[in-house]
Amino acid sequence: MGMWNSLSCGVNSSAMALIFPKIVNVMCNTGGNKVSAWKTHHQLQKRRIKIIVLSSAQQGYPTYYDYIKANKLMPFYVSCCHKAKYWHLDRFYKQVGPSIVNIGFCKGEEKRAARQAKKNNRWIKFQFPMLKYTREECEKILRHHDVQASKTGCWFCPKQPNPPEWAIKNIIRDERVQEW
Repeated sequence: MGMWNSLSCGVNSSAMALIFPKIVNVMCNTGGNKVSAWKTHHQLQKRRIKIIVLSSAQQGYPTYYDYIKANKLMPFYVSCCHKAKYWHLDRFYKQVGPSIVNIGFCKGEEKRAARQAKKNNRWIKFQFPMLKYTREECEKILRHHDVQASKTGCWFCPKQPNPPEWAIKNIIRDERVQEW
């Protein structure tokens, strides 16, 4: 059974990559990854952390962002996460055989970990080695290794603090759909 770290290049997952440097990290290029995530990615690689970057290709487009831009689609938080990341990551883990996947949830995120653990199946088993660390401890690990990381996500996501106007309009649609 293979073991992998799920990497977003945020604080927790980057600290996890540094704590477990021999485990290969897997991240997804959605086409909308923030510049800060790519900077963290580069810093980790300079420290010889192995990272596999998967493309989020959709219907002939190289990334999910290229797909939604070409088809003039609005990002929708739930479907974006599935189509831009989870589908590609799950497919990878299944292709490489049964996999144990470490997720970088830290102290205070036990409910998120419990929800994710419900997705365990015969191909993928999720583990949460960072639950024993606080976010502050993760930040300390990064400082110790001279790695900078920040909040990640797609720059065009309507859930970001300063999303583009077309994504903000979509938040209204998201909330309306969730009310149904």
